[in-house]
Amino acid sequence: MKNSKVSSRFKNWWITASFALLLLLTMISGCALTSKADSHGVGDSLVPIDVVELGNGWATNTVNTVIFRHHGILSWGDWQFTAFYSPQGSMRFAKRNLKTNQIEYYDVPGRYNTFDAHNSISIGIDGKGFLHISYDQHGGVLRYRRSKVPLSIDQWTDELPMTGKREDRVTYPTFIMPNKSDARQALLFLYRDGRSGRGDARLKEYDQSSQEWQDIDPCILSGSQQRPWTSNPYWNHPAIDKAGRLHLTFAWRTHALGDKKRINNLNIDYAVSEDWGHTWWSSKGLKFRLPITQVNSETVWAVSPGSNLINQTSSAVDGRGRLHIVFYADDLDGVPQYQHLWYDGRKWHCQIISERTKPFDLEGGGSLQIPMSRPEIVIDNTGRVYVIYRCDTTGDRMVAIRLNPPHYDRDSSETKILWMESLEFAEPVIDRQRWQKEQILSMLIQKNGQPPHDSRVPPRAEPIYIVDWDLVKDW
Repeated sequence: MKNSKVSSRFKNWWITASFALLLLLTMISGCALTSKADSHGVGDSLVPIDVVELGNGWATNTVNTVIFRHHGILSWGDWQFTAFYSPQGSMRFAKRNLKTNQIEYYDVPGRYNTFDAHNSISIGIDGKGFLHISYDQHGGVLRYRRSKVPLSIDQWTDELPMTGKREDRVTYPTFIMPNKSDARQALLFLYRDGRSGRGDARLKEYDQSSQEWQDIDPCILSGSQQRPWTSNPYWNHPAIDKAGRLHLTFAWRTHALGDKKRINNLNIDYAVSEDWGHTWWSSKGLKFRLPITQVNSETVWAVSPGSNLINQTSSAVDGRGRLHIVFYADDLDGVPQYQHLWYDGRKWHCQIISERTKPFDLEGGGSLQIPMSRPEIVIDNTGRVYVIYRCDTTGDRMVAIRLNPPHYDRDSSETKILWMESLEFAEPVIDRQRWQKEQILSMLIQKNGQPPHDSRVPPRAEPIYIVDWDLVKDW
């Protein structure tokens, strides 16, 4: 355990300047970057406005950079928080002063199974500024702590239950924070109760005055009792519009297909809550009878069995309160492609926004070694959509593609490289609060391996960064 403060303003300036210098020299010489970018069909690079190095982190797998961390990095006022597993497997918190770039570190004591990429760290902050964390979760007893002092990373409670109910098979801890301070909207905790192919999505609500959690019953989504086959809902990142409505999209997983056990994720389904998770409605304004199951769920985009539909991607709401979802699934030729699905107020539209040519199949259990990351999405104040991903077609570099309203047609010239080096199997982990407040894309960046099916391989370490881009100004 350690507690240290390091002023990194000069180092961060030097890293950013070096990035810009390398880009400039490459453009002048017309060599490596340009030819590599052209060979992958990727356009120019965007120079970060800040690069903050956090030291080395565990890089044996993607446990630090899986997209379903919610939140993996987040801001509160002038402070930004993230957490990651160190090379030794300890849980390390970092607190960044957004004005000075001063970094404070603290290692939370405990033992963690970092060889399972599902066991990522999720962070939330309640209305009084207390931090909440859940971590090392894959079908086991809830692991949860909160800070003893607002905005503090070095004073934590021991591990606590929330309500003590249905907390023995927890996976995918997700903290949901309101867009702004609202007494009617408390910190929420969304999680899976059960296991793959047989699980439910449940919500808990935090009362910050009593510092107690309460269960919201019944559960939102249920597949554990489905007949003739059980199923499991996988949700994308929830989205909150300006009116405070909570939008949730999800796929259903049932039994694996064939001898190779192809993962069978089905459909893109949708529900919205106007009272912060207590009641849920369809896009047509019909109230659901809870829990929502595959029988009464609203499918807004049908995806047939065996189509390599990826679970746990992302969504965002534009200025008109209309939802946008990004995911990947097979095209008509059986090749997984990135896709953008959105609602125009009357109907749903879907378009393919990538040009991959190599097929692959999602097969087997555990974390998979996949040539394309799950995609992220943010929308700026003018309604332009940015889809962020790492893929074999980009040389495994993190990129963003901009889709312009009203039709959001793909234009290859609207793809920019965000990070010039290969990140192997990393996925985008972004600061949603900072994007909402400042329209600055702040991302946790690390190069990660990912052994197939979470097999044991020798540990490795790689540098981990917080990187900021001004997509709107610098595009």
